Amino acid sequence: MQDTIDKIANQITETNYDRLFFSGNYNLIDSLWKNGENKNVLTEIAESEKYDNHTRLLVSEILFNKEKEYFRTKVFDSLASVYAKAMIFATDEGNTRLSGNLWGFMYYSDQNNISDYGILGERLIILGNKVLPYLEKLLDNEDIILYEGSQDATLGNSLKYRVKDTAAYYIGKILKIQVNFFENFERRDAEIERLKSVLRKK
Repeated sequence: MQDTIDKIANQITETNYDRLFFSGNYNLIDSLWKNGENKNVLTEIAESEKYDNHTRLLVSEILFNKEKEYFRTKVFDSLASVYAKAMIFATDEGNTRLSGNLWGFMYYSDQNNISDYGILGERLIILGNKVLPYLEKLLDNEDIILYEGSQDATLGNSLKYRVKDTAAYYIGKILKIQVNFFENFERRDAEIERLKSVLRKK
């Protein structure tokens, strides 16, 4: 049984989010899901700290794709840290295994009265308070999140969102705290320090 679990985990480790969900071909997902026969195997991979966060995230997304009620299960708790840390994979330090597009344009969209959390941003909102402690740990991470695509990349990368800016944004959304955005990094940092102060009082 463990050999089967490791084999499937390795298959997922060798792929990426785009190939699984944006290629227009769901054959790989269907073969991994195997009409639900591999549900328990996939769930074990998602829950196990034996596997790296990127693999666990992809497995979790497969489960969510196949069972919309997936996030209402016990896996909900064990994956909060995985979803928070996922934004690190959208930076050079994380080998850009994910794209910033998955968290939407955040502050920019808000300023234009558009609700745009992106796919993984929506997951953070669903996870709510459970993900907050892990997002707080990212409020000092200055790595820049990178966007892909033609127009999306031009816009997203011009905003120079850092991991800490993204974490602050979603903390604000979950707690319904206004977090302001500034082009100037020093002013952004001052706003994040203000947010930290608010969090310490909670």
